[in-house]
Amino acid sequence: MSGSVAASQLGAQPVGEVAEVAEGVYQLKLPVPLPLRFVSVYLVRGGDGWTLIDAGYDYPPTYEAWEAGARAVGCDLTRDVARIVVTHFHPDHLGAARQLAQLSGAPVSMLEDEIPHARGVWETGPGPERFVGSLVRHGMDRSLAEKAAAGTRANLSLPEELHPLRPGEELPLGDGSASVIHAPGHADYQLVLHDEERSILYAADHVLLKITPNIGLWPESVPHPLARYLGSLETLRDLGVDLVLPGHGPVFHDLDGRIDELAAHHAERLDAMHALLRDGPKTPYTVSTEVFRGDLTLYEQCFALAETLAHLEQLSLQHRAERLENGTVTYSVT
Repeated sequence: MSGSVAASQLGAQPVGEVAEVAEGVYQLKLPVPLPLRFVSVYLVRGGDGWTLIDAGYDYPPTYEAWEAGARAVGCDLTRDVARIVVTHFHPDHLGAARQLAQLSGAPVSMLEDEIPHARGVWETGPGPERFVGSLVRHGMDRSLAEKAAAGTRANLSLPEELHPLRPGEELPLGDGSASVIHAPGHADYQLVLHDEERSILYAADHVLLKITPNIGLWPESVPHPLARYLGSLETLRDLGVDLVLPGHGPVFHDLDGRIDELAAHHAERLDAMHALLRDGPKTPYTVSTEVFRGDLTLYEQCFALAETLAHLEQLSLQHRAERLENGTVTYSVT
């Protein structure tokens, strides 16, 4: 979804390179082996050292880009890093945190509820069987589900210590501070950082331009991710933000305008799914194939199904659809 909110001229550097986006704030675009191509992380210079916001994916190109990018802005990763903040548990944001922590000796922090959640998903989770069962129950063919689980679920080595951050807490950042805001939806315990003095929002994957964040219902998800996402967006209105620094896609300035576009997108998506159900009961997988058209990879099909589930659940909350389960889940209009 593109919409009318314009991209900033800031942060236009190629993948793998770093650029200053505010005084003492640098965006580094780290490559990722995913369709998104890169994740944006941020290096913020402060009197007590550098704050790194997000870590990137755990593979060699990430570390090569970190070394080159940090060196270019005068940050020695072995001695100058004061803290590492990870916005959420997804591997393109958390994956490299362990190695960065070992290299720098800096503490790694996440939202307090994200810590046990991340460890549960990546270290002590039930394995692929639960994921396969969920895909099949929602209408995907078992052989396809098993192939999907083998390709999308993996173990991730987390830092030995993860330090908790709490919503409303003030985190030292640059020569000032930023408020920690719980921003659920894309991830249940995602955080964003609001630097009120400088009118900057470090938006992680909560508010993106050109694309919409994936709001999905996964086996490990807290119920009602779309309802919680839309509610969280509303709490960000009128923050007086002048600069939005996202985890993916272009930097931009019109936060409230983008919130309007995202809310409208999900309203349209809900209406489209409701219309499909008028033809009769459908499995979530069937709905996903009719809404998300095109030549999707198996990885993308899983994300399409998760997003479809979040929207169908929202239709159920709105009493516009009914969920039925008899071995396989179907939804129908009420």
